[in-house]
Amino acid sequence: MMSRFPRRADAVLFVALSLVTAALSAAAVVGSLASVGRTFPGFVVWDNLFVVPLGRPNWTGIAADVPFRARVKSVDGRTVTSRRDLEALVGTTPAGTPHEYVFERPGEREHHTIPSMVFTPWDYLATLGVYALNGFAFLAVGLAVFYLKPESRQSRALLAFGVVWGLYLLLDLDLFTAGRFGGLAFLLEALAPAAILHLALTVPEPRPPLTRSGWPLVWLYAVSGAAGLAQLWLFGHAYRALLFLNTVVFLAIAGTSLVGMASLALAAAHGRTPLARRRARVVLTGTIVAFLVPVIGLLAFFVFGRPVSFNLLTLSGFLFPLSIGYAIARHDLFEADRFVKQALVYAVITALVSLAYAGALLLANGFAAGLVSAQSPVFPIAFVLVALATVVPLRDRVQRAVDRLFYRGRVDYKETVARASERLTTLLDRDAVVQHLLTALREVLFIDGATLWERDDEALVRRGGRTTLRSIPASQPGLVVFEARGSVVSRDEVEESTRLRRHRDALRALFDALEATLLVPLLRRGRPAGLLAVGGKASGRPFSADDVDVLSTLANQTAIALANAAALEQLREAQESLARAERLAAIGELSAAVAHGIRNPLAGIRLAAQLALEHTAPDSPVHENLEDVLVEVDKLEAHVRGILDFTRPFEPHLEPTHLPALVGALLRTLAPRLEAGGVTVEVDVPGDVPLVRADPTHLGQVLPELVVNAIEAMGPGGRITISAAASSNGHGGVRIDVSDTGPGVPPEMRQRIFQLFLTTKSTGTGVGLAVVRKIIERHGGTIAVEQGAPRGARFVIELPAA
Repeated sequence: MMSRFPRRADAVLFVALSLVTAALSAAAVVGSLASVGRTFPGFVVWDNLFVVPLGRPNWTGIAADVPFRARVKSVDGRTVTSRRDLEALVGTTPAGTPHEYVFERPGEREHHTIPSMVFTPWDYLATLGVYALNGFAFLAVGLAVFYLKPESRQSRALLAFGVVWGLYLLLDLDLFTAGRFGGLAFLLEALAPAAILHLALTVPEPRPPLTRSGWPLVWLYAVSGAAGLAQLWLFGHAYRALLFLNTVVFLAIAGTSLVGMASLALAAAHGRTPLARRRARVVLTGTIVAFLVPVIGLLAFFVFGRPVSFNLLTLSGFLFPLSIGYAIARHDLFEADRFVKQALVYAVITALVSLAYAGALLLANGFAAGLVSAQSPVFPIAFVLVALATVVPLRDRVQRAVDRLFYRGRVDYKETVARASERLTTLLDRDAVVQHLLTALREVLFIDGATLWERDDEALVRRGGRTTLRSIPASQPGLVVFEARGSVVSRDEVEESTRLRRHRDALRALFDALEATLLVPLLRRGRPAGLLAVGGKASGRPFSADDVDVLSTLANQTAIALANAAALEQLREAQESLARAERLAAIGELSAAVAHGIRNPLAGIRLAAQLALEHTAPDSPVHENLEDVLVEVDKLEAHVRGILDFTRPFEPHLEPTHLPALVGALLRTLAPRLEAGGVTVEVDVPGDVPLVRADPTHLGQVLPELVVNAIEAMGPGGRITISAAASSNGHGGVRIDVSDTGPGVPPEMRQRIFQLFLTTKSTGTGVGLAVVRKIIERHGGTIAVEQGAPRGARFVIELPAA
């Protein structure tokens, strides 16, 4: 039970308050029950003989217009100084005996003759019983909500409100009867305005002046406590001063109640989140139903002097705790556990059935009182049969009514979600998995916007959803806190939970970046594999516990499906790599044999052609033919050499490489050719660009190949741009762009441009770009070609950072 409390102090507070309130309540109720059956004056007084505005219309004191809030000075000519004196004089005479009373008000005295009467059980239920019912209701809802969510500021405010008001009403029973606790009720009465403002300024979310500091609450309770202590002292020393201060306290209760209603109305209309607005509407409804009429009655009594019995004003107070209990069960107001909601439902059913049975019994007794058949021994048997015939159907009706009241709109999408989960396990493509999940969230759970993020090395990479953000560093403070927590976190929990107070700013930044109201972890073997950022529901309602369960299930199954898809993708890549390696090995063997069989004849042809050329006159037609032979021999030799270079195995010696130095050396080497072609080069490689893990020699072959290709593609003139920066793909790499202003690469050629022997140039061998891709892949990187802006080609290289 105590494991629900994140802090030991909260558990101690809950236990202490439960024990103290139970002891005080029991003592007050038991002490007040002793007055049942006794003769009393027909009105109620405090121990200092202050007439309490409490009673029923049939009471003799109420019928005689006893002056409320006056003080009894004498009875039958005898001066009385305490309630005990009054009870001794009235209680020793038979009920119905008229007594002469003198009442004192500031500046006047009144004389009334009032017969005494017996304080019956019905009198107790209609007056003190109303106080007891409301007192227990306030205590129950305050302690229950604090137990459900002890770390919430809202539940703490409701705890303060429930304890103050509950004990105040219950200790009033003692104040009106036994007087065991003196004027302790006055202290709680003075704290009531502070508790009202505390609740109104905290629910559904803290509002000024409580958003920045808790000191305003401290001062508020301190001032109220001082007023309560003053009432305690004045209770036995200064009647007029007590009358004035007590009036001020009740007017403060009325005023703070109106302020609280206005504050809740503003929160219901302009709350920051749907959950906050819903909480405000629920509490506002309960507040208006329970307290508006009593507030009007207080103002009528204290401002306009209208006689009002306070037990009537207290009659509707229990509706406020009832509205909170309904909201917990129906709307999951404070994220109550299911067993609490079930207990609440069956408690309501039991109470209703018990009341129905008791009512039926009373009606039957009253109806049968004058019947002769009631004396028959058969009557009890017949009554039991009638009760069984009526109560059991009533219980079934109540069960259905409570189900409709608390659980209408039951979660009917679980079967659909189960089918969606089953479908997830059969998908083997990553994009298909993501789209299936997002579609299920949108069409089944009616979620307005969701984004899936998967962990990839040192970052979370967006796999699907509507947001401009592509990746999140794993070191982001809010993400670190979320992954360490390993459970669902809502934006409202971030604002309310005391356990997350130290990390509130970091988590707020994470929620804002992801544009989410709920974050659901993707867990794989108990370790974070990503997260599901969920927006609000299309209906505007908050997420229930059932919603969170379904989202958690879908998220975890999605994590498994993504792992399966990634494993399949890696298997395919491994198969492709193996097939490519086998092809290269075959090409290598073939190339070695072909090169050996071709290069020797080519050398002989070259030598013969050169010798013939030396012995041929320049103006001879054969001279030009021999030159053509030499050119073609050189081309064939270049093809053979390219094949050998491409198939030759190599392992790069990786080391941290400084790209600015590499690019500078490249430009110095190619300066003559660039100048000859009239080509300008723009370099955007900052000095602080991350180092790359590369072999400088091999990478020094890649960049010249791309630059030379660009020079040849553009012809005279043109511009080449070389840039480098940290990659934004979330892999922690470096991106190198080489773009030109040439004709570009046709779209149908971009996928095949890196294939061996494929070329778009009349003088090309189709080997250079194939070698480039091989070198980049051996470095653990990637290379792709894109459309330049506004024209030309852009080669994009991604290399791992050092």
